[in-house]
Amino acid sequence: MEIARLRHLLIAMLLTALVGCGGDPFWLPRAHRITIQQGNLLSERQLNEIKVGMDQNAVRTLLGAPVTGTPFREGRWDYLYTSGPAGAAITAKKLAIFFENEVVARIDTNAEQESGEIRESRNWWERLFPPASEPTGL
Repeated sequence: MEIARLRHLLIAMLLTALVGCGGDPFWLPRAHRITIQQGNLLSERQLNEIKVGMDQNAVRTLLGAPVTGTPFREGRWDYLYTSGPAGAAITAKKLAIFFENEVVARIDTNAEQESGEIRESRNWWERLFPPASEPTGL
């Protein structure tokens, strides 16, 4: 009889320990998911102010230093920005400014496009409580 009680107690303790390791239970309050931002945060106003024929110094004053630089393309500045809540789709935007003789010759951007994907395998609680989408800066 004493062994049966001890066995039941041991099974109950093991089940409790396993449930505690189960991830993100729906009955507990959810932690706030921070928005992860990387790169240059560019606004629509800043993008609209960049024009062909602007000086390099004016572009640097308006947007800041480019995120990436390469010795192979000295006449190109790339501005990259990614944003999204943790565990959800990440929005990736890019802006490339091409210079000729230190003057803006061409501007390429993907501001109209939305990139990033939500991973297909999701936990059951993530399907019940999907992360809210958040606005992007670019």
